[in-house]
Amino acid sequence: MGALAGFLIRLVGYALVLGIVARIASVLWVHYGLDGSIELQPLHDLGVEVLVAAPLVLAALGFGPLRQAAVFIAGFLAAAALTAPFVCARFAGS
Repeated sequence: MGALAGFLIRLVGYALVLGIVARIASVLWVHYGLDGSIELQPLHDLGVEVLVAAPLVLAALGFGPLRQAAVFIAGFLAAAALTAPFVCARFAGS
């Protein structure tokens, strides 16, 4: 029962963190006017899909010695999602 509880806690934690990051990234995407760019839309869609699917994978694999790796990957995904709108706006000239 302890393993299931640990999994559920990790799942909820990763889902909350990455879900909030996905919403912030979407708001930044719209704020910089990137939602009107048809060339960049697949990049945004893929990013949101990864952030939605990642908590399940991270929670399933993030136990024992892989816990630190899962936390690192979650942090990496969060950082990449939050900086992507800035980078895309810079290179798109917005």
